[in-house]
Amino acid sequence: MPYKRFAAPCLLSRAQEFLEKACLTYRRSVKHGRCSIGYEVAAGSAHQPVVDHSLVWRFVGWLGSLTWSLDKARQMILQSNANSLCHRLEGGVDPRKARSAERLGALETARQLLGVIPEWEACFGFKFFPRFATRSGFD
Repeated sequence: MPYKRFAAPCLLSRAQEFLEKACLTYRRSVKHGRCSIGYEVAAGSAHQPVVDHSLVWRFVGWLGSLTWSLDKARQMILQSNANSLCHRLEGGVDPRKARSAERLGALETARQLLGVIPEWEACFGFKFFPRFATRSGFD
């Protein structure tokens, strides 16, 4: 994430869509309609590279590993707004999206984090990524 800031909005929306829709697979998450999502073609190149489904898989796994950031973000929101319901956000994910209990836990953490981010950004006035989460909350 620190070196791929340009990709954050796209990856966040793809990850959220994957986690919320039960029928969406990793392979379908990198398509727009029936077309693959691709990178801009370099001058003189006949080949257009496309976004691989494993990118979403790795990104969702990384989001799921940010348990400290999720806890800290909730704590900061609750300190700023005691009436917030951020600690009650549901992180339910279709169990068929994971082969193990550990992966399902990571997917649920990722979904909770994606639910907390908009409230955190509205509360503090700047983007969650990269300033907070990629630096583990330290400025």
